[in-house]
Amino acid sequence: MTTTITREQGYAGFSPEIVRIVTTSTLAQVTTAGWFNNSPIFGESLSPVDQCLICYAFASSSQATDTFNVAISATGVVTLSLSESSVVLPTIANHIAVFTNTSGGLGEDAATAINGGNIQAGLSGTAGTLISFPGTAAKGSLILAAVANTGNTNTTFSNVAMGQASVISAPDPANALGRFLIGATATPFISGNFPQNSGTGGLMIDSGLAVANVVAKNAVNTFSGVGSIILPKVNGTEATNAVTASGVAGVITTSSLSTAGGASYAITWTNTVMTSTSVVLLTIAGGTNTTQNITLKIVPGSGTSTLTIYNNTAATALNGTILISYLVI
Repeated sequence: MTTTITREQGYAGFSPEIVRIVTTSTLAQVTTAGWFNNSPIFGESLSPVDQCLICYAFASSSQATDTFNVAISATGVVTLSLSESSVVLPTIANHIAVFTNTSGGLGEDAATAINGGNIQAGLSGTAGTLISFPGTAAKGSLILAAVANTGNTNTTFSNVAMGQASVISAPDPANALGRFLIGATATPFISGNFPQNSGTGGLMIDSGLAVANVVAKNAVNTFSGVGSIILPKVNGTEATNAVTASGVAGVITTSSLSTAGGASYAITWTNTVMTSTSVVLLTIAGGTNTTQNITLKIVPGSGTSTLTIYNNTAATALNGTILISYLVI
């Protein structure tokens, strides 16, 4: 180890003084506690207020010059530490600088830039976004941007503890706008139940409807003792041989009929649910007519059908309204 030292005397009463040192020692050796104590420098000492300008690794390919601070322990052990860093040029405007080594070198566009604490984009009243680009040029970017909340509150996105490495992908909404579906509270749903919308903003709640209780239209379904299907009822009142009642079930009320014995009364029935292959069940459910022995006939059609009422009592005419219950299957 070859070492020379030169002290630049300062003005009386002023500090620090500059101490120039040239050494073949490496940076790691120079910054080792006690290096100065053990160097072949005789008749020189350092003060904690001195600044050392050291050319280290002199005459080697890694030669460098830096300024060092002086620290002296209670037992007199001298430790030198870098007091300023050197900037590696050129730098790129608006790019984040990162340390490239442990001796204060600076650079930019590192493969990984690390901050031991938080990273903040923007500040209160000044918008900031976090933007991530893919490896392929001109293919857009992923942006995480905040919008103003109703109050001065934070919105935090975090994961639950996962048992494996996971990639969670947002699907393409095929639209310029889209929303995630989200449930309120930490456990908003019951296992085995269907979720349901709460409003139109994407909030989901538990429906209380178990999947096991849903009837499948393409399978055989078995109902419990209290299970039943209640069909919506659509009623209609006939007038001048026509009635509209577009439902799978309901009641048709005829006009007051006076159809003679042995004759019939035809009604054009408009029902958009019915098709030509429908099975239609008809039952007389009452009315003001008191003449018995009546027959009902239906010829199903697509949208319209012919409902015929036959008076099978030869000598007695119909004398009132007839209520006809129907079921379309």
